[in-house]
Amino acid sequence: MKKYITIFLLMVSFYAYAQESSADLGVTAIGIVVSDIEKSEAFYTDLLGMVPAGSFSLDEQWSKEAGAANDRPFKVKMFKMVDRNTATIFKLAYFDKVKPRPKQTGVDSNAGVNYLTLNYSDLEPVRKRLEAAGITPLGWVKRDTYQLFFVRDPDGIFIELVGPAD
Repeated sequence: MKKYITIFLLMVSFYAYAQESSADLGVTAIGIVVSDIEKSEAFYTDLLGMVPAGSFSLDEQWSKEAGAANDRPFKVKMFKMVDRNTATIFKLAYFDKVKPRPKQTGVDSNAGVNYLTLNYSDLEPVRKRLEAAGITPLGWVKRDTYQLFFVRDPDGIFIELVGPAD
């Protein structure tokens, strides 16, 4: 688990300097390692509505120099919630083979990054896409000014979807 957290944190920062970003302040990119790129890409684009933002590959030499992936080459596909220069980049990193993520019963199961929050101007379209795919919310909070619900991505990461009240 510690190894995966280290890889994740290093991936978030490694390309911050190497990649050009127009982000004013804040997080330039967030990266997660996925076990099946096709399933994860479909989940984040077709269901959650992210848009592709490029891709790149890293060879064994880069991996060795970076010290983050046990000298293993890997690939990364990038996405954004909106197609804007200032949008945070969401990276899906994938290897030939990775161990599955330990099953979590809640975001409190382990220390580290356990969930991702996405904000929508309208939750209804994404809720309908998830429902059509057989994915139901784990719970739903509705307040006067907002609503949110959690689902899990293909690797079991909790995804919090937030939007305005009905």
